[in-house]
Amino acid sequence: MTRVRVLLVDDHEIVRRGLRRMLELEESVEVVGDCANAQEAFSLFETFSPDVVLMDIKMPGTDGIRATRLLKEKQPACKIIMLTLYGEYITEAIEAGAEGYLLKDVKRDELVRAIRTVQQDRAPFSPWSRESLAELAALIRDAERSYLSERESAILRLVASGATTREIAHELLFSEATIRRDVKRIINKLGVRNRPEAAAEAYKRRLI
Repeated sequence: MTRVRVLLVDDHEIVRRGLRRMLELEESVEVVGDCANAQEAFSLFETFSPDVVLMDIKMPGTDGIRATRLLKEKQPACKIIMLTLYGEYITEAIEAGAEGYLLKDVKRDELVRAIRTVQQDRAPFSPWSRESLAELAALIRDAERSYLSERESAILRLVASGATTREIAHELLFSEATIRRDVKRIINKLGVRNRPEAAAEAYKRRLI
């Protein structure tokens, strides 16, 4: 059986040591290196040409999402699995080009299976394909953009009624600066250019 060459990227030394010990128990995996940040990862990747990179997300300097994007731009053939404590970054990870996304409480056999799956050009997200996950990521992103908080909904209703920033601030007991900021965020969430378009889009989606 061909051994899968793995590079570990995590800013916590104790995590890297634990992962290395865990993977070194597996005959089918060879840990070729480990490092604490993205800059070291780029250098080690050039040196060792690993088959798979296990990438943390929360790191000082360049985070794992951006590091993944940069590494995939330089080395499109590299395989990257995000290994993190946080489940909420899966959308960004997929869009950055990651082939896998696992939480750090993953068991050794599951991690090894994921590494080998990725190396064989299959994403460890069974039963979904990578294409299905990309579609899911787009849906999640659209949902996040269109979601309005209770306050934003109240502001949007007043915007739709033709109220000015000053009138909205007076009605909801917030500063005008806060209302301007919230209106800008609402416009961005709805993907429109201005207040009239925001009101029209809100009616279209039945958000108010």
